[in-house]
Amino acid sequence: MRNIGFHGGHTIYELGPVSDVVLFFDCLNIYAEREHPKQKWSLLTDRLYRRYLRLEDLDAASALMEQARQIFADLPSSAVEWEPRMVGNEEKTWLAPNQPTLADVFRKYFEHFASARSSAESFQKAFNIYQPVRVVISDLPGFARDKNKPLAEYDALEGMPFWLQ
Repeated sequence: MRNIGFHGGHTIYELGPVSDVVLFFDCLNIYAEREHPKQKWSLLTDRLYRRYLRLEDLDAASALMEQARQIFADLPSSAVEWEPRMVGNEEKTWLAPNQPTLADVFRKYFEHFASARSSAESFQKAFNIYQPVRVVISDLPGFARDKNKPLAEYDALEGMPFWLQ
């Protein structure tokens, strides 16, 4: 089973299996982007999902992530149709769909995003090198494969993100 996380600076913050992370971004698309179209959600639903966040994007992306958390806080966890085979099966999901709201279900995602941002900024400050915030395969072989990809490959990427390939 492949696990996914947020990476920033020098640290990977593990989120869980691919299906959990895909569900998080699906919820962003459905409940944030579609319901609040005036916001520039593409920073999260495209840049973060498919590529990486540039240093100058971090403030705006963090504000959007906080807004998404607030939107999710107003939604019961029952807003998602949980597949019975996933619920209660830690090999299939790390999420707890029995939580009251989607913000509670995805609490770790919001916390880990903030930690990845902080790590990226501290690395940049300490070494004058920006290691971007991005979604990565958190298992060592997958991370090692993608860690040294030039950012230009991410910029040119169309279709599925590397962490889904």
